[in-house]
Amino acid sequence: MNTSEDPSPTRRRRRRALTATLLTVALALAAAGYTLTAANATLPEPRIEAASEAARTVAPDPAAAQAAVDARELPTAIGWAEDEEVWSNDDNAYPLGSITKLITVLVCMDAKPLEPGAEGETYVWTAEDAARTDEYLAVDGVAYSIPVGTELTQRDMLKFIFLPSANDYAHAYALWTFGSNEAYLAAFEAWKQRHGLESISLVEPTGMTPDDRASAADLVRVARLALQNPTIAEFNGMQTAEMPWGIGTIENSNPLLGVMPGVIGTKTGTIFSSYNLIVSQRVDVGGREAVNIAVTLARPSKTARADSGREMLEAMAALPQQVEIVAEGEEVGTAVTADGQRVRLVTSAGASATLLPGEAAEVEARLADRLRAGDAGAEAGVLLVSSPAGEQEIPVVTDAAIVEPELWWRLTNPGTLFG
Repeated sequence: MNTSEDPSPTRRRRRRALTATLLTVALALAAAGYTLTAANATLPEPRIEAASEAARTVAPDPAAAQAAVDARELPTAIGWAEDEEVWSNDDNAYPLGSITKLITVLVCMDAKPLEPGAEGETYVWTAEDAARTDEYLAVDGVAYSIPVGTELTQRDMLKFIFLPSANDYAHAYALWTFGSNEAYLAAFEAWKQRHGLESISLVEPTGMTPDDRASAADLVRVARLALQNPTIAEFNGMQTAEMPWGIGTIENSNPLLGVMPGVIGTKTGTIFSSYNLIVSQRVDVGGREAVNIAVTLARPSKTARADSGREMLEAMAALPQQVEIVAEGEEVGTAVTADGQRVRLVTSAGASATLLPGEAAEVEARLADRLRAGDAGAEAGVLLVSSPAGEQEIPVVTDAAIVEPELWWRLTNPGTLFG
């Protein structure tokens, strides 16, 4: 028997023991290495889930604005210069009277602009102009005689048109700008289509015919266009002006200008026994300036016209609303950690604004890309609030601590830990 190839039982036991020991050490070293790796591995970032209502639009209820005009029996409309909405109780078109002149100036200024305070081009009063003055005076229209050959500036024309609402100067202004009534009406139609003012129809530039008509709602839109033109706004706000040629002082026909605080125009109109008014008023809305616009048509007297304009401006004063846009402590999302923790993301402050009917505030959620373990109140992003009142950033924070998972979770979740 060859004993060198047939080890004794003792030697075999020693070898097995050594192998087992080496395997145990290797396993121990591997386990220690895995534990160390798991303990120090970077956790997957928490998943951010934004609440579906975090991004939204907030607007005041417009019902009160509609109720304010519905309470009137005669044609009435209201709106604000800063907005596009109009509230009206009557869609019919009514005779305009001298409100036509405001439209005429808007159309003419598109073709022949005038800078605020400037005199503009010079016009020479013609025999035809003088004849029209006599014609308007004969039918009890507003007109002012000046000698043929008199030189007037564009600014002189506009003073006559806007303050006493002179028919002869409005007619001359339109023909000076366009050459004929037909050319003026063609320019008006193009202007009307450009601004979407479908209810307005004109046959001449002064309003001396009942065929010059518009709805109350479209006149709110006309007033907005006028208020956007600084030169027109300048004339609307003039209470008086001194004119040469023996005429003297001319006065603005707006009954509320200089009577109600903040009133800045915009135009009166009379046709037969129907009295119309577009009136604009600067007001404070939650610390910012806004402009009320009220249109009242077909009033039975000058007194009723003034009363209706004043009453509508007073009613509009109550229509801006303080709106809560974001509540403090509002949940806007959730952070979900790798080990399943769910931590609410909440606002640390609130936001509100005073808004006009038709205005709105937009809320946009800008949440953090990553969050780390830490105490409650950690920054998690912002809600960006945008409204006509301005912009605000509302901080979003965690409402509970984000805690690192224990070692046992790390050891038993290698798929989550290492991907």
